[in-house]
Amino acid sequence: MTSDRTAQRLSRILSMLPWVIEHDGAEIDEIITRFGYRNKADLIKDLHLVFVTGLPGYGPGDLIDVDVFEDEVFIDAADYFSRPMRLTAPEALGLLAAGMTFIQSENAPSALVSAVDKLTTAVVPNAESFVYFDVPTPETVALLRGAIERSHVVRITYVALATNERTVRDVEGRSVLFNLGNWYLSGICRRAGAERVFRIDRIADIEELGETYERDDGEIDGMVRYRPSDADVHVSFTTDAASDWVAEYYPVSADRNDDGSTRITMSVSDPLVAARLLIRLGSAVSDIEGTEVIESIDALRLRIRARYETPR
Repeated sequence: MTSDRTAQRLSRILSMLPWVIEHDGAEIDEIITRFGYRNKADLIKDLHLVFVTGLPGYGPGDLIDVDVFEDEVFIDAADYFSRPMRLTAPEALGLLAAGMTFIQSENAPSALVSAVDKLTTAVVPNAESFVYFDVPTPETVALLRGAIERSHVVRITYVALATNERTVRDVEGRSVLFNLGNWYLSGICRRAGAERVFRIDRIADIEELGETYERDDGEIDGMVRYRPSDADVHVSFTTDAASDWVAEYYPVSADRNDDGSTRITMSVSDPLVAARLLIRLGSAVSDIEGTEVIESIDALRLRIRARYETPR
């Protein structure tokens, strides 16, 4: 998954590079102020990423050259950022195919529809007469959409991805989404008492109830993301620089430390979800705080050890 934090970081880098190139270098403090960096450490982190970026071939002569000299930044071998980028034919067709596919899911925002129309006119002017992209749609999607249109509560049997536990939930549906290659039901889960998102291929059974609810017809967020609730479990931990991807992949709050590590606070409905992540990170994690998650880590470690323990 690509988080909002990752998208914002990429957008900031792509804004910062042309400006520094145009000005033949810039002072660190001015870059921090102009582009909204929290501190020098965050800027240096982005510059390190730029330093290993370049054109295909990726040899020493193909990578962007970044120099930090005292309090100034200089960027070289990146002149292609100083002019508008042009898509190759395969790139344009790939974007067109992805956009048309998303539009077929009926969840695309109007801005994307407009962008695809403009791209279609430029790439294949008569595309609608011979180009069609179809998203396989489970029968469940039509059933759920019908229940939402009628404002009927649905009772689902849901199989949790983390634990395979089956739970029965009454849901006031708000939308059916296609995102990240999967179909999702979004709505108010009465069992959780909050908005939740359910992967449709994890729904084992559906029953449309006669009970109605007042549907929220406001703007729908087409992105699938976790929404914390008051009943969630919280855990805080520190990751080293090599595990920065955690803060970009998961919906967390993160604070950069002076030594390059990151202090992360995560909210989860099931402590086992966080426990599995932290065990996977291993020695990259330190200073874990959160009693329920720590207990889950200990229990999970015992289960793993028992599974692989050699019989005597």
